[in-house]
Amino acid sequence: MRKIVIVLLFVLLGVVAAYYLRHPLGAKVKIGDHVIPVELAVTEDEKQRGLGFRPSLAPDHGMLFVYDHKEQFNFWMRGMQFPLDFIWIDGGTIAEITPNIPAPKPGEQLRVYTPKSEIDKILEVNAGMVEKYEIRVGDTVEYTN
Repeated sequence: MRKIVIVLLFVLLGVVAAYYLRHPLGAKVKIGDHVIPVELAVTEDEKQRGLGFRPSLAPDHGMLFVYDHKEQFNFWMRGMQFPLDFIWIDGGTIAEITPNIPAPKPGEQLRVYTPKSEIDKILEVNAGMVEKYEIRVGDTVEYTN
């Protein structure tokens, strides 16, 4: 009986693992009428890696960096292979936008990007998305999963 329970437990764990490999945990950010599926960067390791060392980001998707306090956080494009728009967020409002940040060229010194005011989140999206969807400073941001 004990072996059957152990086998069933492993089968259940396998099914759950397979599900989350196909449907990773994420969230959605709504700005105006546009909903953006996002990956979350919550841990320090996730924030350090960000979108670096990837060949691309799915169209109309993003990565949301979430902090537990407000600060003028520094961001750079280490390991980036494609350009981004940075959307700096204070609570539920867009505080600032830094559009069309180019990927660094090999050997180029990394530029540091810092918002003018304290924020608690930053949304990184493919360059041009801010313009495409007419995202503006002052727009309301809603979060769902």
